[in-house]
Amino acid sequence: MGGVWYDFRRRPPMAKENESGQERSEQPTTKRIQESREKGQVCKSVEVSTSLLFLGTLISFYFYFPVVASKLEALVSSYLQNTSAWDGSSEELVTIFQKAIINLGIIVIPLLVVFLAIGVASNFIQIGVIFSGEPIKPKLSKINPIKGFKNKFFSIRSLQTLIKTILILLVIGFASYRAIRRELPVFPPLIDHDTSVIVLTYFRSILHLLWDVLWVFIIIAIADYTFQKWQHTKDLMMSKQEVRDEMKHIEGNPLIKSRIRSIQLHMARRRMMREVPKADVVITNPTHLAVALHYERGKMIAPVVLAKGAGVVAEKIKSIARSSSVPIVENKPLARALFTSVNIGESIPEQWYKSVAEVLAYVYRLKEGVR
Repeated sequence: MGGVWYDFRRRPPMAKENESGQERSEQPTTKRIQESREKGQVCKSVEVSTSLLFLGTLISFYFYFPVVASKLEALVSSYLQNTSAWDGSSEELVTIFQKAIINLGIIVIPLLVVFLAIGVASNFIQIGVIFSGEPIKPKLSKINPIKGFKNKFFSIRSLQTLIKTILILLVIGFASYRAIRRELPVFPPLIDHDTSVIVLTYFRSILHLLWDVLWVFIIIAIADYTFQKWQHTKDLMMSKQEVRDEMKHIEGNPLIKSRIRSIQLHMARRRMMREVPKADVVITNPTHLAVALHYERGKMIAPVVLAKGAGVVAEKIKSIARSSSVPIVENKPLARALFTSVNIGESIPEQWYKSVAEVLAYVYRLKEGVR
């Protein structure tokens, strides 16, 4: 019986694709991260700022609330005592109201300064210092109402934000419910106590509630920052072609670099060949290697390698040496040792002084015999 065969095996999840349809499977490079940072695209969690602000509020409430309470008490008492001095005019009422606003501002300003410092610190801790005008540049895509409505209400990101908000509210509500239920037995016995005791008890209960909620905020902030870090890295993922293009941009095209190296090698070889006629001797392998040495008595500590090469380069060195009447001496061990251990322009090592001295002595005797 014929039919259509279908492969029910699960395929591996595909990575997100870029605008060209290429699979973004590579981690973002340092350059990609820096470029996104310059555009204002950074990893930032609102919950971290909220938790730090909540912590600052709680600390301020714990240490500064008694000061605020005493100042408010003194302020209210002062106005109540001076009510008899009011002459009933609207101008006097405005003056009293202005003084009250100023006094309240003096009380509240320290709290506002603390909240502002916490807001700045929370951003600095997460993203550091960034000066970028990219986010505020006018773009037509930003004022497209259809696209904006779609991104706001019908996107995966908005759905994630909605689910996250609902979960945060549920967790905070549950923590608050447990804290309030724990503190409820404390209130009924307060009926027979003084007002100061009742206020102090309420104050302590509120602090206990805020501390419980704070721990929830901290846990949520850590989880949200981890998620935002993962999401930010995922958004910056690159395709293999993008990584290759970036490496070409940073290091240059491999073909061009190879051509430049070839030209540099050719120029260095030409400079080296021009030094061969100055050599005192060319030590050979005899066919594969050639090393040209030069030594000046009283000016040099040890002989210097002017040129060296293998294969075709060695043949070229020997050809120039013959045409320039530079002696060529065959010494396989010495030629191999100098070729592998000494660079062009360097003096020979001390361990080869004796062997090179014997060769140079032979060359000098040969030149004396010719003369």
